[in-house]
Amino acid sequence: MAEYTRYTAEPEDIPRRRRERRKKKAKSRSRAWLVVKLFVVLVLLATVAGLAVTAGAIYALSRDLPSLEDLRRNPRAVNTVLYDRTGKHVIAVLHGAENRVLVKSEEIPDFMKDATVAVEDERFYGHHGVDYKGIMRALLQNVEAGTIVQGGSTITQQFVKNAYIDDERTYKRKLREAVLAWQLEDRWSKDKILTEYLNTVYYGAGAYGVEAAARTYFHKHASDLNLKESALLAALPKFPSAYSPTTDKDTAKQQRDKVLQLMANQGYITQERADKAMASKLKVYQRPPNYNKSMADYFVDYVTKVLTRRYGSRMVFEGGLKVVTSIDLGWQQKAIEIIKSTTGPLNFGFKPSAALVAIDPRTGYIRTMVGGLDYKKQKFNLAWQAKRQPGSSMKPFVLAAAVEQGMDPDSTYYNSKSPIVIPMGAYAEPWIVNGDGPGGPESVSAATTISDNVVFAQLSVDVGPQRTVDLAHRVGITSPLDAVPSITLGTSGVSPLEMADAYATFAAYGVHHRPQAIVRVYRANGKLDWKPKTKGKRAIPAGVASVVTRCLERVASGGTGSATGAYFPYARAGKTGTTENGWDVWYCGYTPELAAAVWMGDMKKNSPMSGAYGGTYCAPMWAKFFAAALKDSGHSSFKSFPWSFSRWEGKMQTSNSPSGSPSPSQSGSAKPSPSPTRTLTPKPSPTKTTPPPTPRPTPTKTKTPKPPPTPTDTPSGAARPFTAAPGGGRVAAATTGEGDGGAVGALIDWIAGLLGA
Repeated sequence: MAEYTRYTAEPEDIPRRRRERRKKKAKSRSRAWLVVKLFVVLVLLATVAGLAVTAGAIYALSRDLPSLEDLRRNPRAVNTVLYDRTGKHVIAVLHGAENRVLVKSEEIPDFMKDATVAVEDERFYGHHGVDYKGIMRALLQNVEAGTIVQGGSTITQQFVKNAYIDDERTYKRKLREAVLAWQLEDRWSKDKILTEYLNTVYYGAGAYGVEAAARTYFHKHASDLNLKESALLAALPKFPSAYSPTTDKDTAKQQRDKVLQLMANQGYITQERADKAMASKLKVYQRPPNYNKSMADYFVDYVTKVLTRRYGSRMVFEGGLKVVTSIDLGWQQKAIEIIKSTTGPLNFGFKPSAALVAIDPRTGYIRTMVGGLDYKKQKFNLAWQAKRQPGSSMKPFVLAAAVEQGMDPDSTYYNSKSPIVIPMGAYAEPWIVNGDGPGGPESVSAATTISDNVVFAQLSVDVGPQRTVDLAHRVGITSPLDAVPSITLGTSGVSPLEMADAYATFAAYGVHHRPQAIVRVYRANGKLDWKPKTKGKRAIPAGVASVVTRCLERVASGGTGSATGAYFPYARAGKTGTTENGWDVWYCGYTPELAAAVWMGDMKKNSPMSGAYGGTYCAPMWAKFFAAALKDSGHSSFKSFPWSFSRWEGKMQTSNSPSGSPSPSQSGSAKPSPSPTRTLTPKPSPTKTTPPPTPRPTPTKTKTPKPPPTPTDTPSGAARPFTAAPGGGRVAAATTGEGDGGAVGALIDWIAGLLGA
């Protein structure tokens, strides 16, 4: 009983102990809550501090970033595209290390956009430039690996990296990238961001942007890509070299199929369609397409240099220019075919080269430029870089200079006896010239028709070599010319482009238009940037050009250029050129619609071509080309403009009459009718003598022929009167000139009968 009482009874101190226990528990709970409160406060303070530090870091890193607009003014390299005269056909694509063509959003199929989003940024349409889940996932993987193995970048961030900042793989760059991506999402739509990304990303094989990639691998435009092709391209940016379909088709197919599966998983396509696409084989081209037209390589080379002088190399190869040129691809192709068919069978101990340049005389636009037949083997452009002696095709400039001074080529006569010795003064050897004239008095007009060197040598002295140089430069020759009498025989080198340009001035009735290869240039944004002027400048009077054209019409119809008539029997004017020993042969001619120069020779050195004359090879090439180029034209005749002749008294001149009778007065003025010029075709008639086609003014006095005096306008000194020969010597007494071939014999017989000789 006692024991029971001890355990069941409540001692007096039990309530006190209970109270103490309750107090201890309360204190303990109070301390715990205090700790929790302190911890929460500390966490909050740490969070605020962290946010402050982060904000400060972001501000510090982003405050020196330029605006997106400023950065966008320096885009990545974009190809420059050259078009033909129509603006529709591409003749060349110029680019540097990066091959890129920009396209608009509507030119990119939805397949390509969906495939890219599926593999690169699944939540692209849900985030604001930065995918926090992706960043955390990448951060954990990077911490686990101990280095940066995954970026977690969105499409927006990747575009920012490609377009604005470098490729440095650091957290600092990633933070700057995120800041700019956030700013970009505030300004651009999702579609614009995706389009810009697809225009900048690298797809391997030198292709930057989806358009260049589509052309490189599939030889088609991006707008024509199908589902399978889009999936393949979308897989390439992660590892362009490792996934290349041209080097490892198996790996490339595996990656393509992964993209197709992702598209199915994300609802862009059905699983059935994905399976069907994955079952197909991989079909790609091993090499990019060659958009450069090989037939226009020399012209493209010329255009590139013109563009580079204006815009600089970087803009030309990376600026995305759209250039409409002046070339006619159909004419260009025909010119190449004609040159090949002519020079191919020839062999003078070497295979001759040829060049052809055609210019629209109304604008100066270069319609055709053949500077060679194989640009890969021969980069040297014979059409505008080669400086070759033009031979007698320089005579029209001497003729024009004389007519400008008042000489009437139909009534001005010189002694055509060959050879002729022309004194060059005390410090130079006499100039000995051979010709093809009748041997007696010969009009300048007739000498032009048969290309008589003897008459033109004397005319050159009387005109004054410097006047000929000045006129030649006015009408289009840009090369330096030696002001010596032998300029009439073409002893100074010029290019086919210069000769075509100069003859085009005659065709334009004395108005010179600077040669132009470019019609319009557009910037990458489509804005017209440059349209070269085509307004001409009066170089010689229209009357002078009209007189020269009338003389050159006779050359083309019945003189050394008569071979043109077999292929192009329409209104035409031109002049042949054959140099000493047949090193260079030419034909330069024109119609009211077109002017062209054709050259043939050994491009490597001065090599003789036995039996080759301007009239035998170049004139037919010229005529065949014109027949093809102008087959659909109206073949209009030349207009005729009046010109007043004055008294001409050349020091080298003989009697103005073929019989030695008193010279007629030239005080009157002969004004050609403004009607279309009539082409005179002389015909051999040895049994009948007809008077020459000259004006019949009243004789005023008798003039006794005098021996040719020493020219007073010839430069002094032994080295100046003659140009340097290719071998290094002077072209002096040895430079006799052989004139031009063709129907010379028949013409001489006719002229002999005509003059009563």
